[in-house]
Amino acid sequence: MRRKHEDNPGTHAPEIILASASPRRSEILSRITDKFTIVTSNVVERAEGSPEEQALFLAEAKARAVAAEHPGVVIGADTIVVIDEHVLGKPGSREQARRMLEMLSGRAHDVLTGLCVLRTDRDTAQLWCEKTTVHFRDLSDREIDRYIDTEEYIDKAGGYAIQGYAAAFISGIEGDYFNVMGLPLCRLVLLLRKTGVDLLS
Repeated sequence: MRRKHEDNPGTHAPEIILASASPRRSEILSRITDKFTIVTSNVVERAEGSPEEQALFLAEAKARAVAAEHPGVVIGADTIVVIDEHVLGKPGSREQARRMLEMLSGRAHDVLTGLCVLRTDRDTAQLWCEKTTVHFRDLSDREIDRYIDTEEYIDKAGGYAIQGYAAAFISGIEGDYFNVMGLPLCRLVLLLRKTGVDLLS
């Protein structure tokens, strides 16, 4: 699926393409520019290796899948939650979401986002894995049940959304808040600059 967020001005600037169907990533990117196009990648989200390697592999796979048919500066991202070496993806059911929240309760976990910024006209790619540590307070069974009833866990790595009701579960974070939402904005700006695109000047 291809959706234009807004026409890019001029003919010389490369088109910025967000290779993601995530409304959260689109919302974050729109904080610094409204000149980008959304193209979903349809990449199967399966990978092997360390958590960092998995996130980077999938981010690059998404970017390259889109770049193959849509030239420009393509942004790919993949976010996973890691606790005790266990990678928590998106829960496929209420019960999976419950188990994830029980694992996270009262503990710290890491949120990793692999980033790939690929510029097709220069055949260059910038890769980075951003880490944010999130601390959960102790959650009661009732709190977990009520949260699951909101269905906010759907399509969320780790089974929660930091920008939603789950904000009340979090006692602290170390690192980029937007990384937990799925797109580390500070790091993205720096990677874009390395490809010759400066959105802030």
